[in-house]
Amino acid sequence: MKAVFLDFEYNDSTEAKLNLVSVAASVYHGDDLISREVFWLHKTIKEKKRFSRIVDQWIEEDYYFVAYNVIAEGRSLLSLPTPFDIVNIKWIDLWLEYRNLLNHNNKLSYGKQLIEGKVVTTFPPKPVWQQDAAYKKESHDKPSDGLAACCFKLLGVKIDTDRKEAVRDLIISKPKTFTPEEREEICEYNLSDIDYLKQILDEVLRLYGKNYPRKYRLKIKEWMLSRGNFAARTAVQEKGGYPINYQHTLNFSKSVGDILGEIQGEINELFPDVKPFDYNLRKGLYKWSHVRTKEWIRTLPPDIVSQWTLTKGKDLSLSLDAFTEFFDFKHNYPKDNLGAQFVRFLKTKQGLNGFTVASSKSSSKTPRKTLWDYVGRDKWVRPYTNIYRSQSSRNQPSATSFMFLKAAWMRSLVQPPSGYAMGGIDYGSEEFLIAGLESGDTAMIEAYHSGDVYLWFGKKCKKIPQNATKKTHGKLRDRFKSSVLGIQYQMAAKSLALKIQNDTGEPCTEEQAQEFIDMFNNIFWRYSEYRDFVIQEYYNNGYLILDDGWTMWGDNSNFRSIANCPIQGKGAVIMRKFISYGQDAGLTLPLSLHDAGYVLFPSEEIWQMDTLADCMQEAFRDSFPDRDAETCKVRLDGSIWSPDYPKEECKIWTPAGMELKRQQIYVDDRSIDEYNKFKKYFDRELDSDLL
Repeated sequence: MKAVFLDFEYNDSTEAKLNLVSVAASVYHGDDLISREVFWLHKTIKEKKRFSRIVDQWIEEDYYFVAYNVIAEGRSLLSLPTPFDIVNIKWIDLWLEYRNLLNHNNKLSYGKQLIEGKVVTTFPPKPVWQQDAAYKKESHDKPSDGLAACCFKLLGVKIDTDRKEAVRDLIISKPKTFTPEEREEICEYNLSDIDYLKQILDEVLRLYGKNYPRKYRLKIKEWMLSRGNFAARTAVQEKGGYPINYQHTLNFSKSVGDILGEIQGEINELFPDVKPFDYNLRKGLYKWSHVRTKEWIRTLPPDIVSQWTLTKGKDLSLSLDAFTEFFDFKHNYPKDNLGAQFVRFLKTKQGLNGFTVASSKSSSKTPRKTLWDYVGRDKWVRPYTNIYRSQSSRNQPSATSFMFLKAAWMRSLVQPPSGYAMGGIDYGSEEFLIAGLESGDTAMIEAYHSGDVYLWFGKKCKKIPQNATKKTHGKLRDRFKSSVLGIQYQMAAKSLALKIQNDTGEPCTEEQAQEFIDMFNNIFWRYSEYRDFVIQEYYNNGYLILDDGWTMWGDNSNFRSIANCPIQGKGAVIMRKFISYGQDAGLTLPLSLHDAGYVLFPSEEIWQMDTLADCMQEAFRDSFPDRDAETCKVRLDGSIWSPDYPKEECKIWTPAGMELKRQQIYVDDRSIDEYNKFKKYFDRELDSDLL
């Protein structure tokens, strides 16, 4: 094939247009190197225009564009004087291909790796009961997926990462001019990176030919181009960014200590017998008493204490993961449940970490980034989207830069400018319908289209009266809701009993939880059989492939993770289609997160929400080509918000009849209490400097 291998050097990544410094390009016809050149672009319009003409020629001659991180190269092309229609270029992203190869592939993920510039031999993790003394001395670090790590693993080439970081630091320092010596160093460095790209592509294709069965090999190019196209579309998203109320966010950032202190003080008042936080009157700060917290954990039921996560030193862990294992609360935190309050505290702390500058005492070699490292001069946030990061190919954006991943009440800081509105639509119970469609479980499909899965399930079990509603039998429905959500992810009886108890506030025995599991497996038996089939096929084949080619290789030993991958992965495929359809329909942004899509539009053009809904419905429907449109009709829940709208929240309807919740500021119903408690910090300006 005819291919051009590209690598730009740039700075100002928080801006809509990058400040381009240089670009290296090597052109191949098959295995023949036709040209290899570096273009100096820094403050040279003439050279930028010359390079643009060459890119035009490559596009006209139908070249493939190959890069290690198409998002960066796509944003660079969009920053040239005449931006290109990058989504119609044939892209291959070697970064994503390496990520695909690493996904539960122990041969590549472990062994000798280049991690932070050092060669380290790593080993796959093992269950706790298999971890002996020798195991604990081994490294079990996850592999890096940077260019240097990829070159080392696939090609056996060790790049000088110290030199790489030094040149990169020089570039991002943004000097007004570069000396002739610096320019020569940057150009040489830029060229050195593209020298390995053709070799990486050849090795990726060799490994694909070796690992994929023959029946899939004709699809490999299509899959690679699909991933490259999504990366290009993500470049468009990241260039646009999303709006925040800058002043409110700044005020909020300065108040992080006060917000945490308010929560710590409240927890002390709620549980004076434990009093988990000590107050230092002189400093005016709380300090978490780990000793008293661990003493409280030891008072919990023996089956919880025996399963509590331990640190490497075999002490009780106080991590968020350790608490959510038994107190999995997401938005509402009962005031009579200390475990729930610890989860509230830790989740808030985690969300607030992204607003403040890291302590100078931090031992980390790389300073921790904050939200402000992603905010441009136009006061818009340009997040790191982290595409294809999960095993099921979901995006995993950094919570530091992606406000929609923070606590629900913090998302109120996402505010469009005057004259514009933002809209969001969630797929309602999407994964339940996907599970029914994928498994062919007609009972699941019927339950979904009844409008209330949980009431339907309870009535089918003859545990809820046939004439019951959410209003008349809400508490009983909540037990069935907790059971469905837990069982769908294959919770065992012990964990499910705890989940039901936490969610409803009412006791649930292990025997009662097992009854829920048995009823679920009896009524949704096709889905239950499908899960077992997926697991067996995975172990037999040694891989699991999603519709658009993302692959989970055969070294995943977690049966729950295996069974959930095709369902969650299908959702990820659908969201990628939505982004494609939304951009092609002319929507601005559009952003996605798991099962939600977002759009920006002039505040009076509510009809754009119908376009957003159409794109989401079409993306879902097209993912099940063998099913009729009515069966694939998914519920959509929408809301819009704008500073131009009245303060009073109300329901409105789009021209096509879709019901929306309209607000001046976006506040999730589940987070109203927390929002009302902390919104005072949005308007409060402090004298201390943040940045």
